[in-house]
Amino acid sequence: MANKPNRPTSQPTTRSTSDVPPAGDAGSKPKLLWLWVGIAAVVLLAGGFAILSSGDDEELTVGSTVPAAEDGSGTTAGGDTGTDGTEGTASPDTTAADGGQVAEVWPVTIGGTPLVEKPDGDDPAVGTPAPTLSGFAFDGTPVTVDPSKGPVMLVFLAHWCPHCNREIPELLAWRDAGGVPDGLQVIAVTTAVAPDRDNFPPSEWIPNMGWTWPVIADSQDNEAAIAFGVSGFPFSVIIGTDGTVLGRASGELGQDGIQAFVDDALG
Repeated sequence: MANKPNRPTSQPTTRSTSDVPPAGDAGSKPKLLWLWVGIAAVVLLAGGFAILSSGDDEELTVGSTVPAAEDGSGTTAGGDTGTDGTEGTASPDTTAADGGQVAEVWPVTIGGTPLVEKPDGDDPAVGTPAPTLSGFAFDGTPVTVDPSKGPVMLVFLAHWCPHCNREIPELLAWRDAGGVPDGLQVIAVTTAVAPDRDNFPPSEWIPNMGWTWPVIADSQDNEAAIAFGVSGFPFSVIIGTDGTVLGRASGELGQDGIQAFVDDALG
């Protein structure tokens, strides 16, 4: 007789009907539990990534303006006190709308004819009328370029530009060495602002570099830089007391080059 495999004898068990899952539900509770755990983990990871990402992103703040007081009062800076341009001239037209909140770009007001972009070699802008320019410092203080109070050197700077970061110490060394001629106003124009690039925001960058001259924050569309024909950074423009362009320079000059550029422009 053929041997059959031995099989265990089934043992009857007693079970409450409440313990018996309905047909088709066996194992569904553990599966649902793991599903919810997985969803929760994804949500937490996504939330953490969003928080980290938002912390890395910088926001470009844009200043707004309102009409100034009827008396045209405002913070003045420039030709009235000092010969090194450590103060500027107040704009009588507009003032900060937000009570001094810092912004990285501000509206600018430009008059006259824009200058052509500076070419290599002879500069056709020299001897022509410079555009007029007024705007705001980062904190909303009005600043106007007013060459009638003394010649002006505008220095266009971009926070992310390595050449600008090397040139600022040279400008400061030139100042500290007594190279700034009497009456010359020096004003920075921060432009080409980019929140995703190095040394943002410029409102912190430029004072951290040791800059003490006035600063105009260019508009979001870089209107001041375009009006003065900026062809690279850093970029300097010297305007005479008659409002004409005396010289323009693009790129790093160094302390000696700055002195030569200023001496040549002012004659």
